[in-house]
Amino acid sequence: MVHLDHSMLQSVLKPARYTGGEWNAVHKDWDSVRCKFALALPDVYEVGMSNLGLAILYEILNRRADIAAERVYAPWIDMEEEMRAREIPLFSLESRHAIRAFDFVGFSLQYEMIYSNVLNMLDLAGIPLYAEERGEDMPFVVGGGPCVYNVEPIAGFFDFFVIGEGEEVLPEICDSFIRWNAAGRPGGRRGFLTQLLGVDGIYVPSFYVPVYDERGDFVRMDALHPDARPVIYKRVVKDMNDAVSAEHPIVPYMDIVHNRAMLELFRGCSRGCRFCQAGIAYRPARERTEKRLRKMAHEMISSSGYDEMSLTSLSSADYSGLGCLVDDLIEDYRDEKVSVSLPSLRIDSFSVELAQKVQRVRKSGLTFAPEAGTQRLRDVINKGVTEEDLLTACGAAFRHGWKQVKLYFMMGLPTETDEDIIGIARLAKKVVDLYTEIRGRRGCKVTVSVSCFVPKPYTPFQWFGQLSIEEFQRRQQLLKEHITDRAITFHYHDARLSVIEGIFARGDRRLAPALYAAWKRGAKFDGWSDLFDDAHYFAAFADCGIDWSYYSRRTRTIGEPLPWAHTSPGVLERYLKTEWQKALTASLTEDCRRTHCTGCGICPTLGVDVIDYAGEEEREKGHEGTGVTADPAPQGSLPQERTTVHYRGLITKGEELRYVSHLDYANLFVRACKRAGLPMAYSEGFNPHMKVAFASALLLGAASDAEYVDFEMTEGLPPHEVMQRLRNQLPRGAEIIRLRLQEGKHRALMADVDEARYRLKIPYEGELAPVRESVRRYNSAAHAVWERVTPKKSRSIETKEYIKAPISFQYENGCLILWMNLVVSPAGSVKPIEVLSVMARDFALPVDPAEAYVTRTGLFAEGTALIDR
Repeated sequence: MVHLDHSMLQSVLKPARYTGGEWNAVHKDWDSVRCKFALALPDVYEVGMSNLGLAILYEILNRRADIAAERVYAPWIDMEEEMRAREIPLFSLESRHAIRAFDFVGFSLQYEMIYSNVLNMLDLAGIPLYAEERGEDMPFVVGGGPCVYNVEPIAGFFDFFVIGEGEEVLPEICDSFIRWNAAGRPGGRRGFLTQLLGVDGIYVPSFYVPVYDERGDFVRMDALHPDARPVIYKRVVKDMNDAVSAEHPIVPYMDIVHNRAMLELFRGCSRGCRFCQAGIAYRPARERTEKRLRKMAHEMISSSGYDEMSLTSLSSADYSGLGCLVDDLIEDYRDEKVSVSLPSLRIDSFSVELAQKVQRVRKSGLTFAPEAGTQRLRDVINKGVTEEDLLTACGAAFRHGWKQVKLYFMMGLPTETDEDIIGIARLAKKVVDLYTEIRGRRGCKVTVSVSCFVPKPYTPFQWFGQLSIEEFQRRQQLLKEHITDRAITFHYHDARLSVIEGIFARGDRRLAPALYAAWKRGAKFDGWSDLFDDAHYFAAFADCGIDWSYYSRRTRTIGEPLPWAHTSPGVLERYLKTEWQKALTASLTEDCRRTHCTGCGICPTLGVDVIDYAGEEEREKGHEGTGVTADPAPQGSLPQERTTVHYRGLITKGEELRYVSHLDYANLFVRACKRAGLPMAYSEGFNPHMKVAFASALLLGAASDAEYVDFEMTEGLPPHEVMQRLRNQLPRGAEIIRLRLQEGKHRALMADVDEARYRLKIPYEGELAPVRESVRRYNSAAHAVWERVTPKKSRSIETKEYIKAPISFQYENGCLILWMNLVVSPAGSVKPIEVLSVMARDFALPVDPAEAYVTRTGLFAEGTALIDR
């Protein structure tokens, strides 16, 4: 197991990224399981923890007693520096075992610009980057996710890939491994990979070799084993009602990108947008029933304590029973104040009533995706929406109080002209003017976000040559010049990033050396604008003798062999060709979901059908259609005055939570209250918050024996019952010690506290005389100033003003223990680590402050512990 030193965690940003132990994380006995699977997303914790696919696989694998699935994400640059300096290998969050000790390392490949992080993580793990260099004791490196429909640029780094959906195939892979391992590993690594050739949806690159002609053009992919299939079709879950989801999601101890429950309504999309790879990769559309979704929602909320639920899918607004589902979910969680949100709303089916309901608890802006600035170009991409649809939707929203709209567009689409670019500015201006017309005043905010189009495999635009960096930048400047209204904010993507993404999206195996060279030059976290440097890549292409424009700029001829054709989502090439030709004539193709088959070929090829429950829930409930009606307004009733019951609790923040921030610790408590089913009181208004308040904030990296929390409930329960229910739901490290009812008027915690006491424990093996002298000098000094530096400002703090009693110390078991009583005032306080630092710097205390373990031992008001006030 890997040991994480306190001083190391103190020195990095967001140490909770690396400590694990979150609620619902699964910990198994390492020696008792027969298969160990590390699930990896090659980005930071906040991004990886937001990935629903990995969360689903984590739950599926860990339901089995013989498999342990654990998580690993890319350490941020500060943590990587510490790990390399201390020779700490990449490790899992659950058991902190080195990743190279696992049987499998499975990377979720979300998009091409995280490939450099894959190499970096393998290197940190001590695993050879190229599959052919791995020994028999190394884990198998597996790839999956959206990028699997062209993995050739990274094929040499992976042992095998999972093509398609992983819910059913991953357990099959684990079963194959368990049998192979129990049989004595016949044939070694190659023997196991040979067995995988018999598993549907598995691509083993080492059993295939690409062939190129004398011009360097790809000709074909030759199989090197008789069992290697000429085409590997994706795995697909036929009935989503039977599929496991992340019903017991891991609840992080820090904020993440999508910090909410995610309810997957259905999988797949049949809208047929011609730029969209996901629309092909996840076909056909397969819905879950409302009954199944409500059951899933209940499990997610009750097991997590989340106060927000996102209804996720590629096009969530297309769910057939959306109106009824939203009504029922809002009613199910009305008292718990759980909000329901949609990632975006369809322009052509926008419902004000629906928007009001999903934003009833927390009102925010609306998001629409016209994708193109003119009707001609929207027809080219088969978007199927009109300018009238957008203005009608925005107008309805403006009349009902919304005033913020975000519009998503793409730039560089096939057949695009300057007129189409200018059309984006004109359309945004029409939205602004519409608000002014309806409301009679200005005040609307429109955000225009424009990405650079990247052609992807298995789309009708897979043959199209991508624009150059210079042309993207010219069009961005053109659009910027035509956006003149201050109500419009313009965001655009880095064209250099999009072009490199396009190179790898349609590349072949000859790009692997360039990726390796770019990584060696320092490429990593390329999706982060402050870390991305295109020079790494263009220098690598030059070093490797690669003409990158061959992959990016070149328009392929229809019918030419494509290096990704052997890993297929099941779509017919003739369908993509027909759609390309229809795009050139701006002809539309209907959505096959509720009309007729459009001939993509996926359903018959994979033996799967569209599953759509349009009308079923409404018939069962007696509803008419799928529309949502507004709640009836109460007649002649006045709001009733609510009475609440006040509690004050004493709670710990133990070693397990030392690196959790104060705000995240408060959220941890709030979610425990929800999981405990306590009748908590909430604030009023559009953004209701649970009435919970903590005392003086604790610095990051400190533990506490005495945190205090005040909260209100709408029903008076005996303190012992509340304590027991909370103890069942609080994570390790958070223990509620005492709880009492607050009678009559009482001061708020933050206003009442005037003293904080701390214990600082520091490893020390030297003489005690210099310690004694340092403490004496500090206690007797008139001044001891520390300069507090923050990203925004710096200020001088006279630490002596905050010392309530002389600092004392003792020596115990190889450690110095210092005791500090600090004043807490309305203007703030001094941090104990600041006092220690000034003692080390100015008073020769022979310790390293970075090694100090700080624990708060009490909070007081006028000498009385807050729990007794």
